[in-house]
Amino acid sequence: LWHPDALDTFDDYFGSTSRFQERREAVWTTTITISYWCVGSNDERDSHQFAEPRKNGDFPPAGIAVLGGPTNSTRTGPTYIMEERSSSLVITGDPSGYFWTCSIWSSLTEHKPVSGLVEGLPQVLQRFINQQVSGRCLVFLILLGHFSEKLAEEYDSILKQLDRIVELGDRVLLQGLEWGSSKAVDKLKKMLWGLEALRVFDDRLSASLSQIQKAQEAMERTIKQSGDLHIDLLQEYLNVLEEFEKRYGMLSDVQIRTQLKIRQVTGLRDGISAVTNVEDNRTTIKQGNNIRILTYITIAYLPLGFVSGLFSINHATFMDNATNALYAALTVSFVVGTYGLALSLENIMDLWMSFKNGEWRSRRQPKGAPDPGVELPSWRVRDPLTSRRSYTTDEEISGAS
Repeated sequence: LWHPDALDTFDDYFGSTSRFQERREAVWTTTITISYWCVGSNDERDSHQFAEPRKNGDFPPAGIAVLGGPTNSTRTGPTYIMEERSSSLVITGDPSGYFWTCSIWSSLTEHKPVSGLVEGLPQVLQRFINQQVSGRCLVFLILLGHFSEKLAEEYDSILKQLDRIVELGDRVLLQGLEWGSSKAVDKLKKMLWGLEALRVFDDRLSASLSQIQKAQEAMERTIKQSGDLHIDLLQEYLNVLEEFEKRYGMLSDVQIRTQLKIRQVTGLRDGISAVTNVEDNRTTIKQGNNIRILTYITIAYLPLGFVSGLFSINHATFMDNATNALYAALTVSFVVGTYGLALSLENIMDLWMSFKNGEWRSRRQPKGAPDPGVELPSWRVRDPLTSRRSYTTDEEISGAS
């Protein structure tokens, strides 16, 4: 690589963030690095001449793949990996735009499509021969639009593979969802993984779109500052800008569909969680009913065992005249009494707790009696006889005077 002015871009290429920079000093440098996630097969990865030290892993992970099929280790077809990658575009040269060098580092596109695109650039530069600054900015937009289109195709491929793994899209329409308890739990696990994957893709895609839009605004601003365009050059500029916005729109549409997928998976996740909870509650209620039936059956055997044990005593004299009728009567009496005790046991415990806490006293008071726990106000009642007597004494004293 012989492009020493692009060393900063080369460093950004191995990073994990998208970034646009433009410096117009002794050397006019315009550079953008787009970071993204890419899905590829292990065969394609092994065929690369240079291995980049980046984050990567199986797609889907082994813990998710086992929920819906064989893992990568037992799969007969090609295995796929998710890898973090970057694409960089940099143009450096004279501040006046006359002499510049362009470099592209990208795994999004192959050499042949880029070569066909580059072959058409001299025509654009020839039209802007007298406005080299505008021509250089348009070349940057043309190449960046190509990046946007390829990046949209890459993320579109990822979304389709996520639909296949998480079992969304047409499969839900044609086959529906498995609402069984075990199937629902596996489905929920895959949806949680798919939701987190979509959020990671959306964050990286949002950062890329932000930097691409920033680059577009910078190029448009530079073109406007370079001077007014002739009508023919203005039309060419509008054509290039329209083509760029169309390809940028493809990437924006992918982001919109990604966000829609996030809302869809979130809704399905909540629905499956609710259905799973309902199924678990039904199972719990059913188990509770079974335990209650077994408890009633056990209660029925308790008095039978007691009466049978009572009649089996050999040395007891009160059992000498026992008959079958007495056995039946005792059995029925004890069964009814035991069931009555079992059914009213909660009320009995409440009464006992009330008696223990002293609340039974308030219940035994007659109707209209004051509550002993409430303090009544004290009133001083005047005796009419005493009042009368005091009044008479006052009259006698006043008459004497």
